[in-house]
Amino acid sequence: MKGLIIKDLMCLRKQLVIYLYVVVSALILSVMFVLSAKYGNIALGGQEMMQENGMTYTDIKNLSTWVLGIFLLLPIATVSDAATIFIEDGKAGFSMVSASLPLSVKQRILAKYLTVLTMFGISVATEIVIITVLSVLTDIVSFTQFFGMMFSCASLMSIYSALVIVFCFLYGHGKEDFAIISSVALMVFTAVLCNIRSFKQLFLAQSDTQSVQAFDAFIKFFQQKFYILFFFAILTMAVSYVVSVWIAGRKRGVI
Repeated sequence: MKGLIIKDLMCLRKQLVIYLYVVVSALILSVMFVLSAKYGNIALGGQEMMQENGMTYTDIKNLSTWVLGIFLLLPIATVSDAATIFIEDGKAGFSMVSASLPLSVKQRILAKYLTVLTMFGISVATEIVIITVLSVLTDIVSFTQFFGMMFSCASLMSIYSALVIVFCFLYGHGKEDFAIISSVALMVFTAVLCNIRSFKQLFLAQSDTQSVQAFDAFIKFFQQKFYILFFFAILTMAVSYVVSVWIAGRKRGVI
């Protein structure tokens, strides 16, 4: 199984190179943003918005937090492309020989999940370094809040990766794009269904202040309730693995 994990990591080598560039870019941009928000043009723009649009300091702070959350999401999103493993396996015809390996179906599928978890482990470790630097440079967001946002982003992307793996097994080789679309659609539908009231407040907001307040609710959830997303990420991974094994069994291990 160790060999399968190494093989899957090699399939993601391009993503690893891109990941390094994204991490460096995200660190530079986020540092520039927090310095500008403290001393530069962004700070001046925030003061103008408070004077002209009636926004409060808390509103400006929440907008800045939202931007920093996007910077934190980018590196994690880069390593969550589990579909690439299936695409490369399809090109190499690996499914034709995988069934002959001295490994059970459960072990072969588990290897893919361990690969994804390894990538997320690398990403989280790198993100901790980034948020440590940012928490020293700015008082907009504390380290604890940064950590909550980072963990929420990692949980969401791990849920996405788990769904992609299931749909890739379900649809088969050559239909990885449909697996990605299905995963995103299912996540959006579930998020709206579970929190429809907040989404209605966001999209039906009649002023900038109401929109900022709606964003504030989402930000606080990501910062303070990250353990909920983490729980659902673990649950989704477990259910995804069981369903994937069942699908592989239906296909007689040819995956």
